[in-house]
Amino acid sequence: MKEFMAGHDVIGGGDYSDYFDGIMTSVASLTDYNISRERYEDYIAEPVKERAVFENFNGTLFLDSGGFKFLGGYELDGSDFEVEIDQETIYDIQHRMGGDIIVNLDKPVAPDDDYDTRVQKARATAEYAMEFLDLSEDSQSARFLTLHGYNYSMLDTFLTEMDNIVGASRIHDEFDGVALGSLVPLKDNKGDLITAVQDCRTVLDDWGFDDLPLHILGISSSAIPLLAAVGADTFDSSSYLHSAINGKYVTSLVGSTHIDDVDFSQCGCPVCSNSELVSQMRGNTQYRKDELGPVAMHNLIIQKQEIARIRDLIHSSDNQGLITYLEETLGRHDSLRRFAHRVVNESLGGYF
Repeated sequence: MKEFMAGHDVIGGGDYSDYFDGIMTSVASLTDYNISRERYEDYIAEPVKERAVFENFNGTLFLDSGGFKFLGGYELDGSDFEVEIDQETIYDIQHRMGGDIIVNLDKPVAPDDDYDTRVQKARATAEYAMEFLDLSEDSQSARFLTLHGYNYSMLDTFLTEMDNIVGASRIHDEFDGVALGSLVPLKDNKGDLITAVQDCRTVLDDWGFDDLPLHILGISSSAIPLLAAVGADTFDSSSYLHSAINGKYVTSLVGSTHIDDVDFSQCGCPVCSNSELVSQMRGNTQYRKDELGPVAMHNLIIQKQEIARIRDLIHSSDNQGLITYLEETLGRHDSLRRFAHRVVNESLGGYF
């Protein structure tokens, strides 16, 4: 994907910048490949967007704090070093890497947490949020508050702890958005995801935060139309990449075909219109990454086109276009139909 961002010769050059108007990475991913301290120091030595390799990237860089991954042990663990993680360290890395959107360190909740555990995590996250605001007071980055919960009661409790420690007025004045997390364990239950996002929007409205954009952390593509329809503004997802790794060539946010069965002439995207990349996707290349990389790029293009269509429908004068879209896409899948109908009835005015 970096080669497509940079227009590298290995993918035949080309300008794919329209599809990289925003990217997300996590502080927690810095040592995923067991790198050395020297490589780690190089990664954080200068802002990402000031590096020559990314000169063609002019989009928004969202740097997640890595709270979910750090939950078990607060450290970055490389091949010959460890970095103990706290809010100050996280912010320093986000700042040095030049994040345009950054979030506070957090303590995500889990479905099996009891009430006391959730309150403790909310309180710890609030303390991180307070320190984060103090550390980033002079930052030019947009700052998003991490919020966790699966329903109104949980989210309201989380914000109550935030209010007790940070203060509602400071949250409103200094945070530029909200990032809702802890939903990955619910990713296979669309009903729970719908409830979480609907209730989050209601809670934000009740607390006077209705003007803050709502980002959903780590949600797969098939949930995006449903959650956009009930109030989510932005998403981050790696499903385009994981689908490619599993040999899936996506045709929509909810449909895919195995790469061996694809007729590439039926797609007009820049990847499928490039004969060399089509040859690579057919397996005529030495490296697996060069076969599946173009598939991932195609998947990203299709998903972003669909999301742009959804955004246009949301901004139209009435909900009928969005209702029709949900019916014609999700409504045709047995596993998704009832969720599409629920969203229409609960959030889009209903059928009658």
